Amino acid sequence: MFNISTLKTALTGYIGFRNPDDSAIGTIATTLRTSVSGQYFDDFHPLLRTDNLYWASPEEATFSTWLQDKLESSIAKLFNRLATDKKLSGSTKSIFDNYQLFIGAGMLSDTITKSGRLVGLAITPKNVNNIQVVLNQIGLQFTAAQSLPIYLWHSSRIATVDSQSVTTGTNRFNWVNLGWQLDFVNYLNDIDAGGTWYVGYFENDLTGNAVRKTYDFYAGPCRSCPGAGDNVVRYNKWSKYVSIMPFSCNVLSGQNFPPVEDLMYNEATNYGLNLSLTVRPDVTEIITNNLSLLAYPLGMQFANDMLEWMAYNPAVRINPSRVNASQAVILYELAGSTNTKSDGIKIELTKAIGALAEDLSNLSAALPKNKPSGIRVGAI
Repeated sequence: MFNISTLKTALTGYIGFRNPDDSAIGTIATTLRTSVSGQYFDDFHPLLRTDNLYWASPEEATFSTWLQDKLESSIAKLFNRLATDKKLSGSTKSIFDNYQLFIGAGMLSDTITKSGRLVGLAITPKNVNNIQVVLNQIGLQFTAAQSLPIYLWHSSRIATVDSQSVTTGTNRFNWVNLGWQLDFVNYLNDIDAGGTWYVGYFENDLTGNAVRKTYDFYAGPCRSCPGAGDNVVRYNKWSKYVSIMPFSCNVLSGQNFPPVEDLMYNEATNYGLNLSLTVRPDVTEIITNNLSLLAYPLGMQFANDMLEWMAYNPAVRINPSRVNASQAVILYELAGSTNTKSDGIKIELTKAIGALAEDLSNLSAALPKNKPSGIRVGAI
């Protein structure tokens, strides 16, 4: 698994575009001219000269915006192909899917008295094999039916990351789909690396009371209690990858998340909540820490995409003939020649992606070569 939006951000400015030689074109955005790697896209093929790209771009488009869109498209294509063609789809296979923290509802007579607090569950993904946690569903048990806002926060920011109004029935667990992705780091949403996620609700929004489930989030469920075997197995599985602890706070400021020093933790209650989680490998951080491995594959992917664009979208700028090659020449550059045994860009791209797949497999135990085997929930 990799976060495409994070990779787009990390790779913009890693390889640069040179300012065009044609002064009539003007300059392009600074973020596109930046080259952290010291390489430029026209290093990968002469037809990627910036003035050629300009004459190949649509006349109605802002050139810098078009370049940014095409670059981001190439980044997405590179990683999608990496996942499929090179069998790295195994890195997206979950270690477990839709896995409930525990089974069994709380006793209806065991309710939690409201006191105007923010309450919920703190979720800290462990940095084990670069995992990603997905909060698929939330289970809720209250004494009255209601429509209740559920909020998601992260310790690196005050404002909510997301929220959803959930509808519940009465005196039973109600499962509601969320699909919240709890990234280890997310540049697009200003989520700093590491930290803790918090999912919860405000008791003042609650009609009735929460039903407590007797459960020890710190030590795990009672191992000697009758019928506890399933919950013990569940705890042993999910606690390898996430730490979960109930929290509360009565120092509030609207919907903002309170200072972490004002939080109180109580491992023996659940505030009427259960979670269904998916845990899967995520190699985004490993990739962003090794961008040098991506320079050649990304350069070749962009060359492939731009030459295809030039070959099949000729009616663009006022004078598209300024692109210094005919369609036949461009197609030859893409395909190469079996007669001369010269590899075209497409073959070079395939080789580059294969080499990148091997490099990444060697870097991360989360990838298929060393990835821990998954489990089938139905076998529990």
